Amino acid sequence: MMKIGISYGFALALLGALAVEASAQTSCSDFYAICQQRCVASGSRPDCSICKEHLRTCRRTGCVTEGRRWGGKTLCNLKKS
Repeated sequence: MMKIGISYGFALALLGALAVEASAQTSCSDFYAICQQRCVASGSRPDCSICKEHLRTCRRTGCVTEGRRWGGKTLCNLKKS
């Protein structure tokens, strides 16, 4: 019974963290900040140049596509700030 409670609590915490991150992506600069956090945490690209590319695209189009690691979804109608 204790394992179920712990698993349930962990699932809620994970969903809560994802909801906060998704709701924070309302502008290009918000997405850029999240991209930087993800990049640093993953350690895959020390210079995080992909985030600058995403920011340029977002400021031009208002849309950005996340990497496959983060679901690959396209976010649009972002403020171009």
